[in-house]
Amino acid sequence: MRAWLVNISLVDGWFPATLFSITTVLAAILLGIAIWEMVGGSRGGGKRAIAVVACPMVIAVIAGIVGLVIAWLLSDVFVVFGVELGPRVIAWAGCGCAIIGFAVSHAMLHRGVLRAVAVILVVCAVFSTATGIDQAYGEYATIGSLFGQDAYREADLTGMAKRSDLISVTQWRQEAADGSISDIPAHGEVSKVNIPATTSHFEARKALVYLPPAALATAKHKPALPVILMMSGQPGSPGRVFAAGGIQTMMDDYAQHHDGLAPIVIAADQLGDDSHNTLCVDSPVYGKALTYLTKDVVDWVKANLPAAQQAQDWAIAGFSQGATCSLQIGANHPDLFGTIIPTGSELKPTNGSESSMISRFFHGDRTAYEKQIPINAIRNHAPSNQTLVIGAGEHDHESVRNVELIAPVAQQEGMHVTAVESLGNAHDWHAVQDTLRYGLVVFGYNTGLSDAKPKLADYPNLKRITI
Repeated sequence: MRAWLVNISLVDGWFPATLFSITTVLAAILLGIAIWEMVGGSRGGGKRAIAVVACPMVIAVIAGIVGLVIAWLLSDVFVVFGVELGPRVIAWAGCGCAIIGFAVSHAMLHRGVLRAVAVILVVCAVFSTATGIDQAYGEYATIGSLFGQDAYREADLTGMAKRSDLISVTQWRQEAADGSISDIPAHGEVSKVNIPATTSHFEARKALVYLPPAALATAKHKPALPVILMMSGQPGSPGRVFAAGGIQTMMDDYAQHHDGLAPIVIAADQLGDDSHNTLCVDSPVYGKALTYLTKDVVDWVKANLPAAQQAQDWAIAGFSQGATCSLQIGANHPDLFGTIIPTGSELKPTNGSESSMISRFFHGDRTAYEKQIPINAIRNHAPSNQTLVIGAGEHDHESVRNVELIAPVAQQEGMHVTAVESLGNAHDWHAVQDTLRYGLVVFGYNTGLSDAKPKLADYPNLKRITI
């Protein structure tokens, strides 16, 4: 029962459809009764009936306009949340306020059953608006994710693979073509694991690990698979990466078309807590987040999972704060990561004012801070042969501008760059999915999982950003 509740989807399926339907039906009932009263179907008639209809409608229009204006001011003028909310979120805010205003006015004008219906409509409108906004972001995929809960099983993957038993993905593909491998599972598995912070002592939450079907097959030799290290935004968590990012579905779909092959995906915790913005650096504030990611996590994966060892077979990716981290870490560590896939990145790590941040996180050393700015990191390690697939939502104007500033520098310094915007999306996980889906194809081609050369034209929801 608990697992069923935790896994109820908030972004599609029966729950949001039912919630939206109930809200619509209740609003239609109140509107229909008001119109019936206006045409003389109940006592009072005349002026009172007109008021019963006109008052809620006028209040609804005013409340809707107020909701739209406030959301627009918070989003695009004052940028209270650090990013633009996007037109879908602003539209939901206006629509929700309009329905709530409509319902509240009905509750004030009626008694008995109609007042009860109006009160229920207020509650439904609030939840419908919240669900609609969540759908626009794709942030909370399930009811469980609202409370930091998930249904992923904990597992001990220590020593899962021995280096001597691994073969190349080319050999695996040849054996699959020859029919030597026939027990490839239909789906991969996601497990919750504890990656020891042996060197960093960073207080990280448990990571999530996706193992593709090829890693789970009972064949004597497993392929040495490419790896994607993935990070959430802030606030965020490893669970959010998988639930909101749709990682398992995306990777399973890729594996079904590639003999069970897909990258291993590691959603590691770069925050330690939802409220922490570590900047993905070693600091006296939150500990050694950078060492945890680049030493503890990387070493553990290479030692315990059927993972490739070379930098060209590793990618680092992320959303928002995690995107900034992926850029600064990837560019600063070409010895670890051959591919970088950020979505919605900032131009530089940010936590409070610049002077305060440098003082708190970098012991007052501005030079140390400057090295973490992605554009500086790219230039400091040029020339680079890394691959960069960098994206942003079409309506996330600031992130699009950031892409337009970062991508040309990366290309000039030797990186193989594709810059894209996700059409119809903003600073949300839908944009992440679009960018990562194409980045996966690029990464798969570069690491030998597929011979099909990536074509951006095959992804109609992505538009190339000219650099």
